[in-house]
Amino acid sequence: MVKILHTADIHLGCEFPFLREKGVEHRNQLLKTFEKIVDLAISEDVSLLLIAGDLFNTNRVHGIIIRNVLAAFKKLEGKGIRVCIIPGTHDIYDEDSIYRFVNFPSNVTVFTPAHEREFYEDLDLTVYGEVFDGRYVNESPIHRLSLSEDSKYHVGMAHCSIKIEGWVEKDALLLGRDEIANSGLDYLALGHWHSFQDFSQGNTKAFYCGAPEPVSMDQEGAGDVAMVTIREKGDITVEPIRVGARQFAKLTIDVGSVKSMADIVPLVEAKADPNLILELTLKGLCGMDYELNPQDIEDELGGRFFCLRVVDKSHPRLEEVALENIPEETVKGKFIKIMREKIESADNEEDRELYEEALKLGFACLQGRTQVIE
Repeated sequence: MVKILHTADIHLGCEFPFLREKGVEHRNQLLKTFEKIVDLAISEDVSLLLIAGDLFNTNRVHGIIIRNVLAAFKKLEGKGIRVCIIPGTHDIYDEDSIYRFVNFPSNVTVFTPAHEREFYEDLDLTVYGEVFDGRYVNESPIHRLSLSEDSKYHVGMAHCSIKIEGWVEKDALLLGRDEIANSGLDYLALGHWHSFQDFSQGNTKAFYCGAPEPVSMDQEGAGDVAMVTIREKGDITVEPIRVGARQFAKLTIDVGSVKSMADIVPLVEAKADPNLILELTLKGLCGMDYELNPQDIEDELGGRFFCLRVVDKSHPRLEEVALENIPEETVKGKFIKIMREKIESADNEEDRELYEEALKLGFACLQGRTQVIE
């Protein structure tokens, strides 16, 4: 039996400007979570730790991060655990690659264009990782894959997107499902997508382990690593293990029935969690007799979360955007008059709807709602 721990997209050194004053705290959390992954590899007595790209968020990281990573790898070396790393799209293997300049412990294999496979005789297993010297578009990360005849088990690593018609058709590295099925690999460790996902095809198990911590404001599902257990050819189990300290979630509130901040508070408080990064979106048509200020909401409710970000995409009701509500000599009044004239003179319904939408959006912007356009 061979046990493998698969992780990717750790993004050590990421700055997190969207987290504002919490950015430093979350950046430090990435390093703590990485160390937790190392401890998990030891406690589970795995044979291999696979890092499928973007261990680092950039090729220029601070020395303290490098020192901690090297110390963690030395810890694994002391336990006889080997590490395989492929560069990703952030720590790309170019002329400035961090992997060209750091001396890793002897138990660590960094795959490069000159070193794209590693054979572990004691495991009867070969790990493959095709690496490109720079950025490529629409290349397959396994198109040159040739399996060794010297080992029983074959494990691949790829930092790429899966080609999905009508959704994902172009990326730096793109992999088709048929390529997975025909690869001959027992397991393919995927990186680049930040949630745990199964893309197994044919006799090949293929999984994204996901990012162990969310690294942007659109990453619901981050927080796991994948535990891969190979019992025999064709007998492989892959299980997610939670390692992340934080989660990201979205909440949308239709402001049409909201009359004040008091109506919003219980809806947001229901999600309260000190380790949650919450993006709250206000949508719908609101009245002009009250104003929902995103900053006020963040100030009042932000303390219930690790980070609360409010995005205002609501619009005033069209019937309320009228000159009788706004003096004509003001900027708002002049804008309303011009747009009302365009609406009334529209030649067709399509133009009329366009002008109405422009009126609502423009008026919202003049009210200071700068995030209303998607």
